[in-house]
Amino acid sequence: MKKKIVIALIAVSFVFLLGGIYIVASIQKATSELDHLIKLHQVEILREHLLLQIRQVQSDLTLKDTRHARSIDFVIANVRNMEKMTATCYDCHHAPHVEARLNDLNRQTQQYKDSFSRALTIRAHRERVNLESDRAFKISEQLMAEVDKMVHIASSKLYSRTDETLEDIARTKTILYILVALTPFVAAGMGYIVIREITKPIKIILEATRKVKGGDLEYKIGGLRDEYAEVATSFNEMSTALQQNIRKVEASEKRYRMLFESAGDAIFILEAEGESPGKIVATNPAAAKMHDYSMEEMLKLKITDLDGPEAASEAPERIKRMLAGEWLNAEITHRKKDGTLFPVEISCGVFEVDGHKYILAFDRDISERKRMENLILQSKTDWEDTFNTITDMITVHDANFNIIAANAAAKNILGLPFLETNQVKCYQFIHGHDQPPADCPSCRCLDTQKPATFEIFEPHLEKFLEIRAMPRFNKDKQMVGLIHVMRDITERKQVEKTLQRAEQLKIVGEWAAGLAHEIKNPLAGIKASIEMLAEEVNVSAEDKPLILKAVDEIKRIETLLKSLLNFAKPPKPQLVRTDVNEILSRSIDFALQQPALLTNQSLRINIVRNFDTNIPKILADPMQLQQVFLNLLLNAVEAMPKGGIITLKTNHNAAKNTVDIEISDSGKGIEKEMIDQIFQPFVTTKRKGTGLGLAITRRLIEQQGGEITVKSRAGQGTVFNISLQVKEEMEMAV
Repeated sequence: MKKKIVIALIAVSFVFLLGGIYIVASIQKATSELDHLIKLHQVEILREHLLLQIRQVQSDLTLKDTRHARSIDFVIANVRNMEKMTATCYDCHHAPHVEARLNDLNRQTQQYKDSFSRALTIRAHRERVNLESDRAFKISEQLMAEVDKMVHIASSKLYSRTDETLEDIARTKTILYILVALTPFVAAGMGYIVIREITKPIKIILEATRKVKGGDLEYKIGGLRDEYAEVATSFNEMSTALQQNIRKVEASEKRYRMLFESAGDAIFILEAEGESPGKIVATNPAAAKMHDYSMEEMLKLKITDLDGPEAASEAPERIKRMLAGEWLNAEITHRKKDGTLFPVEISCGVFEVDGHKYILAFDRDISERKRMENLILQSKTDWEDTFNTITDMITVHDANFNIIAANAAAKNILGLPFLETNQVKCYQFIHGHDQPPADCPSCRCLDTQKPATFEIFEPHLEKFLEIRAMPRFNKDKQMVGLIHVMRDITERKQVEKTLQRAEQLKIVGEWAAGLAHEIKNPLAGIKASIEMLAEEVNVSAEDKPLILKAVDEIKRIETLLKSLLNFAKPPKPQLVRTDVNEILSRSIDFALQQPALLTNQSLRINIVRNFDTNIPKILADPMQLQQVFLNLLLNAVEAMPKGGIITLKTNHNAAKNTVDIEISDSGKGIEKEMIDQIFQPFVTTKRKGTGLGLAITRRLIEQQGGEITVKSRAGQGTVFNISLQVKEEMEMAV
């Protein structure tokens, strides 16, 4: 009904609104038409004035040069008035064809003005004056004819337009009178309809109310619509409300009972207060099945009978906390009928019914979840063990170069702090810089989202590293960081360097052998010739020392050539069972017999022998070993021009099955920049050295399967360490 009333009000308002709009529009239209007519009449008057003004100018032209001629100022004023009136025609908006006629009129007016001006101003040539006067007269005749035509057309249209406008205004007045007369009747009819629609349903509802009041609950209201139909429905539902409510309660109880009994988790209702707190008041079949009891047996128990020992001891405290209003969530152990313990997740709290407090508890068996958690934990432990066992350095980075995870090798080698509490930039610990290096594989990987690899030597780690950067994506295939795998390739680089040095030595050896072969024979001839020259009788005593010095220098060259040949093609070692201590002793005795030591008594060299008497004999070439030891001892003597101490040690390394020899001196030592080149050919720190002694020494040691290293500091002496394998004859034969 409310909708109908609203619709009726809207309809009435709409009708009146339309009427008002029509009235306003009609008045506006009539006013606009009248304004337009007035403007048209004004235009007509202006055109007639223009025609009169043109005739006035023409009259001035006709009276020129007569005794009735007007003054020149008066004539000029008339011409200007004619121009102004012509320009006034443009003040209104016109159709395109009218605009064209006005433009033509303006052009003719201008021609008339120009011709008229020439007729007034020309004085010298009478014939030309007459010609211009005739021309101006003709133009004025055409102009007056055009203006007269426009006035005639405008007048005829204006009269017809005025008649049409007056007829429209008369019709509008008639319609307005009719609308005003019908408005009261329309309002009265609509009011009657609304009142009838309101009072009729109210009467029916009032009758139904009296029936219900009289006790007739079966009475039904019918035939109403809209809101009254809703009221009637409410009346009709009153008689059955109690029955429906009872059925709803029964259905609700049935549903909750079904839910309670079919739930997969165990549900308990327990006493929360009284003499037996914790006694099971009600439970579901899932609880009985979970604990291997029957339903009847469950109702005779307390919840503590189902708790594990620790959980049972904590039960009073849990009940106390729940009575204080806390809802508990915890993991405890329960016990089956046969005593088997299993983990459960409990969720319980207090509720109140009729002033009595109970505990509602939900228990879930989480044995399978615990088993899966243990499996996941074990898998995580296995993965971490594997991750940390890998000897390569593995780090996980985010997109901002922060290390968020690292294995044990990376943490130990890079010295990483606790990653859980620190922001660690990879380039700070890997490269030792405050920004990524050039050709950074991480930058390349982040840009291309593809793996990148490069090799670099890191001075602060003293290692060659092979770094592989691999992109890391999330589940949405978006790159969130990368994984670094860094391998220490220092040993590989050293092997490559050794192979490169071996290749160089091979080339040097071939070159040295060829050079020695080419020089040896001519040098022998030169030596023989100089020796014969020294024996000549006529050689003076002053020249003979020079000749002998030349012979000594040739012998030096022969020694150098011999060293070159020994370095280029060292003799194959003759391996025999050898006592290293004995070879060292012989080498010391021979070194001490050098002329420099015998002639210079102030040069005191102290020899310290620290030999391991239990070292095994090794398979080695004793002559080559003696050459090696003698070369190192003589170098030590030369490194101590003012005397010093030479210490020799031998030791059997059972773990590596090697015999280790250490020869050290207290001399001037070797500069740091030379230490890495000391075993290279032709590198020497001596003023007259050849640079082949230590190169040959290393070659001889390596030929016998050994290794030689050096440690030295300037001013603190030098230590050479030799390691020789203890091998059997069968091994060497193989």
